[in-house]
Amino acid sequence: MTTPRATYRLQLRPGFGFREAAAAVPYLAALGVSHLYLSPIFEAAEGSQHGYDCVDPEHVRFALGGEAGLAELVAAVHGAGMAILLDIVPNHLATSGRKNRWWLDVLENGPASAYAHFFDVEWGQGGDDRVVLPILAERYGRSLANGALAVVRDGRGFAIRAGDARLPIAPRALGLVVRRAGETAHHAELAFVGDALAALPTPAYRDAEARRRRHRDKTVLNARLAALSADPVCARAIDDALAAANGDPVELDSILEAQAYRLAHWSVAAAQLSYRRFFDIASLVALRNEDPEVFEATHARTLALVDSGAVDGLRVDHIDGLRDPPAYLVRLRERAPATWIVVEKITSAGERLPESWACDGTTGYDFMEQVGGLLVDPDGERALTRLFEDFTGEAWDPAAGSRRARALVMGDALHSELAWLTELAARACAVTPACRDYTRAEIEAALSAIFAGYPVYRTYGTVSQRREIDRERIAAAAAAARDARPEIDGDLIAFLESALAFELASAEANELAERAQQMSGAIIAKGDEDTLSYRQVRLASRCEVGSELRVFARAPAAVHHALSEGRPRALLATSTHDSKRGEDVRARIAVLSELPGEWAAAVRRWSARADAFWRVAPDRALELLLWQELVGAWPLPLDRARAHARKVAREARRRTSWRRPDEEFEAAVDAWLEAVFGDTDLMADIAKLAVTIAPAGDRNSLAQLLVKLCAPGVPDFYQGCELRDDSLVDPDNRRAVDLAPSSSRQHTLRWVADATPAAVAATADLGTIKLWAIRRTLALRARRPACFDGAYRALEASGPHAHRVFAFTRGAGDDMLVAVATRLSVHADELTATTLPLPDGGWRDLLSDRALRGGACAAGELLRMFPIALLVHV
Repeated sequence: MTTPRATYRLQLRPGFGFREAAAAVPYLAALGVSHLYLSPIFEAAEGSQHGYDCVDPEHVRFALGGEAGLAELVAAVHGAGMAILLDIVPNHLATSGRKNRWWLDVLENGPASAYAHFFDVEWGQGGDDRVVLPILAERYGRSLANGALAVVRDGRGFAIRAGDARLPIAPRALGLVVRRAGETAHHAELAFVGDALAALPTPAYRDAEARRRRHRDKTVLNARLAALSADPVCARAIDDALAAANGDPVELDSILEAQAYRLAHWSVAAAQLSYRRFFDIASLVALRNEDPEVFEATHARTLALVDSGAVDGLRVDHIDGLRDPPAYLVRLRERAPATWIVVEKITSAGERLPESWACDGTTGYDFMEQVGGLLVDPDGERALTRLFEDFTGEAWDPAAGSRRARALVMGDALHSELAWLTELAARACAVTPACRDYTRAEIEAALSAIFAGYPVYRTYGTVSQRREIDRERIAAAAAAARDARPEIDGDLIAFLESALAFELASAEANELAERAQQMSGAIIAKGDEDTLSYRQVRLASRCEVGSELRVFARAPAAVHHALSEGRPRALLATSTHDSKRGEDVRARIAVLSELPGEWAAAVRRWSARADAFWRVAPDRALELLLWQELVGAWPLPLDRARAHARKVAREARRRTSWRRPDEEFEAAVDAWLEAVFGDTDLMADIAKLAVTIAPAGDRNSLAQLLVKLCAPGVPDFYQGCELRDDSLVDPDNRRAVDLAPSSSRQHTLRWVADATPAAVAATADLGTIKLWAIRRTLALRARRPACFDGAYRALEASGPHAHRVFAFTRGAGDDMLVAVATRLSVHADELTATTLPLPDGGWRDLLSDRALRGGACAAGELLRMFPIALLVHV
């Protein structure tokens, strides 16, 4: 197995598949990367730009180049001495198109499907054994009346047409149509096949042998029907029967009601869904990978790639969505014992990845939070808080804001999940005499109040293994619920608290606890990450995935402590495909914390000038966020600014949203931005501040880069971020990156390979200096890995501005390095009075090529050429 040195993440898509990735391998090898980190590679929904909407985990995606293309990429990667880290998606599959054969079989056969247990479906919800399918553009009644629904026959057989979707037809419903055709044509065999299809049994959910017999019989009957359909007389009779059914709304409704699914308007997904989905995306149905058979089926191709040596590492997406993440990782580790495994996991305040988990660490959001807080000046907190409150007219209160945001998504986008948990809690109450008479409305309110105060994304208890830390966190959420909602019965909250902590003996309570653990992460992510972070925007660089919004800045000592405990094979990320702002945008916005007075004055000046551009009442929080992003991503083109503003406004759910877009408001935001961009004096004023903060922002960028390169863990580079990254939230940050041999980044890499430090510094170009630092540091990691394997120790500077230097050592003896970075660098010239105690011996700065001796070192002189230094023993 290749030792992880650094990863480079590629977003594969149609047009940038395996062949294009293979062409980029020489560039990545020259950069010093050890692992090509690939987005999901299995068959996805048609046109997918990311691959997380996988429809078939058994086959490599044809649009990326298929099996042959993957083999070529693997050969190129291995030929360069590199390996592959593959992103896998065990939580869900997409339901769209015709390639998810498992789901299509479920839609055709319901609980009788051989794959019914593959998906997380609540069979029999409300006494109905059908899957709620919210795909209709109009309400069911209107769709039925206007011809949007029909039973059809084509070259692929019989189906239900629902708008643009082609859905399987249940054997019993097909049998009714075929029997009518047989009776009309006086064709005994056709009528017999119809009767036989209609009479196919519905085996018990877990009766595998009965399901196999049913499948065999159905296959025989379908083959006979296909043969009969080739007869002109039978074909005409069948088509006449279909036409009659489609022309009679009552009969058509009876056929649709006989399906294994219930067609519904798309909005129903928010409240009545009968299957677990990924967050609020109804087209992504959850898998039950806690079932060994499902695990084997969904991981067979992935594990074959691991076993063959094609894939060296696995990145597990959305680990918190699984029923039992620790058990899943044990099973995965058993099947891939030597594989490098990292998990996408957001840790909250005071939370760490459990040491017992059979993986090598997280994908790096915890690191991003630490280094992001390090770059913020704590002295700016009061002024920026005051600016936020005065400008928006809202209180700065992340805790209360979080409760409101979570309650909002639970009452709207994720109400289906809350309703499911309410049903489970009602069942638990029903078997407990003391709680039997609580209404569903009361139970739902209590659950909502508890989840609104969860301090972490989820807990990890089981019936057989309760964790004390989980109990404490659930108790904290319950206490917060009592404080926030005193009108809710305290005994009910206490009952739910015990149930969620696996302290009750009933199977119903344990099912509630396990389901709640799977669903709480979606509630918190949608409430905090995707709503609150676009509302409480006093400093946008701290409104990031994985950020602690309540924490304005992080002290160097606390960051040193966190980094010292890092896992050596965990990823260290500064940008990802889910980041809300690119790493260099955040680095520039962080500078505003050092200039709170100038920033507040600029915001008020710009807003006063642009106020006349609003055609509706202004959304001041949105406006404050956009001012920050204009200077952080300067120069930001109007088209990207407009697309970003629309996404931000919908995520914030104030005046518009994804489910209920307000076209008038969104048009007003577009017009406001267009007017801002058209005001040359205003744009010149914005440019002036953007240019002023850019040097300090660049120093921040290089500081977070050096820490990532040298701290315990594996540095991860998101595509394109080896140069300046001005991207905003997806899909902006998933834009195609030019990695062709003729690209400017490849030219720059070739140039820095032969350039002198002075020539690189003279460019004053952030991208060039980033490439220089990455290439040289990764070369050191390859040449002297012991420097990065040893202990992490803080190196404390002294002097009046010692807090502006962040330094640490790795390794010991001759295999020691010293990493030095500048922070809070608006006043970087003041470092002349700051010294750094270098360990004894001779040293060379790999970035400036300067030689130094141990002892007191003037930080200003050390950082004169570059704002970062990487010293190694010579």
